[in-house]
Amino acid sequence: MSKGTVSIWNGEQGWGVIESADTPGGCWAFYSHIWADALPELKPGHSRMIRGGYRELFVGETVDFTWEITQQDGYSYRAISVTPQREHPQWTIEDTPG
Repeated sequence: MSKGTVSIWNGEQGWGVIESADTPGGCWAFYSHIWADALPELKPGHSRMIRGGYRELFVGETVDFTWEITQQDGYSYRAISVTPQREHPQWTIEDTPG
Protein backbone atom coordinates (compact mmCIF):
# COMPACT_ATOMS: atom_id res chain seq x y z
CA MET A 1 0.00 0.00 0.00
CA SER A 2 1.23 3.50 -0.85
CA LYS A 3 0.55 6.85 0.79
CA GLY A 4 -0.19 9.89 -1.34
CA THR A 5 -1.83 13.29 -1.60
CA VAL A 6 -4.80 14.11 -3.84
CA SER A 7 -3.65 16.77 -6.33
CA ILE A 8 -6.70 16.84 -8.64
CA TRP A 9 -10.33 15.85 -8.04
CA ASN A 10 -13.13 16.33 -10.58
CA GLY A 11 -16.29 15.67 -8.56
CA GLU A 12 -18.64 15.96 -11.53
CA GLN A 13 -16.83 13.22 -13.43
CA GLY A 14 -15.70 11.23 -10.36
CA TRP A 15 -11.98 11.00 -11.07
CA GLY A 16 -8.76 12.55 -9.89
CA VAL A 17 -5.03 12.18 -9.42
CA ILE A 18 -3.00 11.07 -6.41
CA GLU A 19 0.65 12.15 -6.11
CA SER A 20 3.10 9.75 -4.48
CA ALA A 21 6.80 8.91 -4.68
CA ASP A 22 5.67 5.36 -5.60
CA THR A 23 3.76 6.56 -8.70
CA PRO A 24 5.87 9.22 -10.48
CA GLY A 25 3.75 11.47 -12.70
CA GLY A 26 0.58 10.78 -10.70
CA CYS A 27 -1.87 7.95 -10.19
CA TRP A 28 -5.33 8.17 -11.78
CA ALA A 29 -8.21 7.39 -9.38
CA PHE A 30 -11.93 6.78 -9.91
CA TYR A 31 -14.71 7.24 -7.35
CA SER A 32 -15.75 3.58 -7.37
CA HIS A 33 -12.37 2.59 -5.88
CA ILE A 34 -12.70 4.92 -2.85
CA TRP A 35 -13.27 2.82 0.29
CA ALA A 36 -13.54 -0.25 -1.96
CA ASP A 37 -12.06 -2.36 0.85
CA ALA A 38 -14.80 -1.19 3.26
CA LEU A 39 -17.57 -2.87 1.24
CA PRO A 40 -18.55 -6.50 1.78
CA GLU A 41 -17.66 -8.85 -1.08
CA LEU A 42 -20.30 -8.92 -3.82
CA LYS A 43 -21.73 -12.38 -4.52
CA PRO A 44 -21.45 -13.66 -8.11
CA GLY A 45 -24.47 -12.66 -10.20
CA HIS A 46 -25.59 -9.94 -7.75
CA SER A 47 -25.72 -6.19 -8.21
CA ARG A 48 -25.30 -3.50 -5.56
CA MET A 49 -26.94 -0.17 -4.75
CA ILE A 50 -25.10 2.10 -2.29
CA ARG A 51 -26.97 5.06 -0.80
CA GLY A 52 -26.22 7.61 1.87
CA GLY A 53 -23.03 9.42 0.97
CA TYR A 54 -20.68 10.25 -1.82
CA ARG A 55 -17.39 8.59 -2.49
CA GLU A 56 -15.19 11.58 -3.21
CA LEU A 57 -11.73 12.90 -2.53
CA PHE A 58 -10.55 16.39 -1.63
CA VAL A 59 -7.51 18.18 -3.05
CA GLY A 60 -4.74 18.13 -0.43
CA GLU A 61 -6.18 15.08 1.35
CA THR A 62 -3.83 12.24 2.37
CA VAL A 63 -4.87 8.76 1.25
CA ASP A 64 -3.59 5.20 1.37
CA PHE A 65 -3.94 3.41 -1.97
CA THR A 66 -2.99 0.40 -4.00
CA TRP A 67 -2.30 0.74 -7.69
CA GLU A 68 -1.54 -1.06 -10.91
CA ILE A 69 0.62 -0.17 -13.89
CA THR A 70 -1.50 0.73 -16.91
CA GLN A 71 -2.27 3.58 -19.28
CA GLN A 72 -5.30 5.53 -18.06
CA ASP A 73 -6.05 8.99 -19.48
CA GLY A 74 -2.35 9.79 -19.86
CA TYR A 75 -1.25 8.35 -16.49
CA SER A 76 0.97 5.29 -16.12
CA TYR A 77 -0.68 4.23 -12.84
CA ARG A 78 -4.29 3.59 -11.83
CA ALA A 79 -5.54 3.25 -8.25
CA ILE A 80 -7.48 0.07 -7.53
CA SER A 81 -8.25 0.86 -3.89
CA VAL A 82 -8.20 4.27 -2.18
CA THR A 83 -8.67 4.82 1.56
CA PRO A 84 -8.91 8.45 2.75
CA GLN A 85 -7.66 9.23 6.27
CA ARG A 86 -11.19 10.04 7.48
CA GLU A 87 -14.31 8.09 8.33
CA HIS A 88 -16.37 6.91 5.37
CA PRO A 89 -20.02 8.03 4.97
CA GLN A 90 -22.77 5.99 6.59
CA TRP A 91 -24.07 3.87 3.73
CA THR A 92 -27.14 1.78 3.11
CA ILE A 93 -26.06 -1.17 0.97
CA GLU A 94 -28.57 -3.26 -0.96
CA ASP A 95 -27.38 -6.39 -2.78
CA THR A 96 -29.82 -8.05 -5.17
CA PRO A 97 -29.57 -11.18 -7.30
CA GLY A 98 -28.97 -10.38 -10.99
